[in-house]
Amino acid sequence: MSPPTIFNGSLIVMDAMVIINFHGLLALEKLISWAKRELVIERRVKNEAKFSMAGPIDLTPYIQDNLIIEEEIEGKEQEELFYHYFNRPIGKTVIHQADAACLALAMSKGYGLACDEKVVRDEFKKRCPHKICVHSWGIVDKANDLGLIGTREAEGLKKGLYYV
Repeated sequence: MSPPTIFNGSLIVMDAMVIINFHGLLALEKLISWAKRELVIERRVKNEAKFSMAGPIDLTPYIQDNLIIEEEIEGKEQEELFYHYFNRPIGKTVIHQADAACLALAMSKGYGLACDEKVVRDEFKKRCPHKICVHSWGIVDKANDLGLIGTREAEGLKKGLYYV
């Protein structure tokens, strides 16, 4: 029996801040190992997630090894969703390019969403109420709940998320 994955086989679109945060905590490889072949990254997110406090981020090896799935907005439905959100406000927050791409890809494909922007998560939950929707802290909690990391490590990672 193979070890559990954090999203139990569901595909999850990641926003740039999730990648940047885990990289900044020197825990990106852990995240990828917890969610092998479950993490989806859109081209705009990959372009935005180039650096963290820990230095440059290179996702290419993970994509080449099929540990992260790279997809791009394509087709009328995805493009319409993308432009519906891109540079448009939800409440008082204007949705930037990478988060608009995450929303469009996750909604159109029926994927889950890992995003640190509350307004983006709230919009996703409103439109896709039965899909997985988490932020970086929630990912750490899920890893802890599954026994992939211990409580002490989870607490350290969550504390670190406030500083990256």
